[in-house]
Amino acid sequence: MKSKRQNAFASKEFPATLFRPPDKRSDDWPDEPDVRRAVTYFRDFIGQDEWKKRRNAAANRLYAASLGRLDETDRGRYFDESDVLGWYLFLAEAFIDHVWNFEPTFGSRVVPVFKAIGRGLDLLLSVDGVEERARRLVISERRQPNGGLFELLVASAYRSSGARVKFVPEQRGLGRTYDMDVEIGSRSFAVECKRLETSQYGERERAAMRELWRPSATGFSQNEQSAFCDVHFRIPIDRVPPAYLTEKSLEWLRSDMPSLLWSDDISYGAMGELDLDPLRAVLDGHHVLASSSRMLELLSGRYVRHANYIQLSRLKLAENPRYVRECDLAVLLRWESASTEAIDAKARDITTKLSEANDQLPAGRPGIVHIGFEAVEGDNVERTRHRKIIERAQAFDPRGKPLEYVYCHYFVPESPPDQAWAFDETLQWVGIAPTGSHPLGETMLILPAEGVREGPHWR
Repeated sequence: MKSKRQNAFASKEFPATLFRPPDKRSDDWPDEPDVRRAVTYFRDFIGQDEWKKRRNAAANRLYAASLGRLDETDRGRYFDESDVLGWYLFLAEAFIDHVWNFEPTFGSRVVPVFKAIGRGLDLLLSVDGVEERARRLVISERRQPNGGLFELLVASAYRSSGARVKFVPEQRGLGRTYDMDVEIGSRSFAVECKRLETSQYGERERAAMRELWRPSATGFSQNEQSAFCDVHFRIPIDRVPPAYLTEKSLEWLRSDMPSLLWSDDISYGAMGELDLDPLRAVLDGHHVLASSSRMLELLSGRYVRHANYIQLSRLKLAENPRYVRECDLAVLLRWESASTEAIDAKARDITTKLSEANDQLPAGRPGIVHIGFEAVEGDNVERTRHRKIIERAQAFDPRGKPLEYVYCHYFVPESPPDQAWAFDETLQWVGIAPTGSHPLGETMLILPAEGVREGPHWR
């Protein structure tokens, strides 16, 4: 008996040409040697035949999601959660060799990481235990690779700062230990790394917004009405009345006006006719990637970094079904959850991860904790998070362990309309019980030294 997911789309064997590098590269698609080095390094652990299977599975999932052929329980997710590492490797390989398969929103998260690993690969290969750590990441940790990739980035940063680094072997059945030994000069540290994933609060907000907007989007599409709504909520999304946006939509339609502006205790915003002409003008000579930041920019009139959108559109697809060649109807919602309560809930601090990391550090040796996370919830959230981290890290009790420093790494991926990806990074460190200067200096994990600017990413 087939599962629902299997019934939703039929897996197929794609021809080798779908993944074949170009015979000649154009000027606007140069090679990326650092990304290529990292891709080759990880692929070699998998083996050619096994990688072809995993790559084909990733391509199947990408195109099934693009065509809307996934089961509803998958929420249109572009990747299979059983092989997230395979999806990452697929994206990095696509970026350098088969760009028609590249997905920029996820690619902006993956390619900079691979580029940094490739750039520091010579130093990384001199780390004791790195081969076993990389093999485990690619094979047994394929479902949750973010932690392993983060460890490789931290190890590479220490090596570039002149430290000697050794990964601590995994001891199955004997409890969790710390990640690596670091010696720099006459000082020696036990180092533990933790990767903090995005908040479940934000995911619940997005699910609630889909329900709030669904009646309006359905009504507009049935009436052949292209529409754009931009709304900023003053209260948490879960306290918005179920019919709130529906009532705003009806108020606009009954007004016979081109648009509706409002401001009340729940939100402020605007709703009106959506002009398809800018998108059509571009489609007259080019194809546009569906649901990309470029398409959202053409529909909404401007690009907003890390904005939340819900899009419904009627399209004619190009030969590659991920691309659009015609659009005659679009309904677009851009929304922001701007209440103090919502911002505070999404600005997760590091207390839980810091406590877990401290538990894994040895009792009789100086320790350092690195915590990394994606900062994609908006600048207001990150300002709040920055303040909370300082306050709670300074108040943290290591319970007798000689924890010297805590490093926080803010990763800020972005997929602008005019670039394949962009990336920003902020480094924050807090001394807990330091006995000397912090050993990593101002070394970033992903940005090269020449790419660093002063100040945090939200300024």
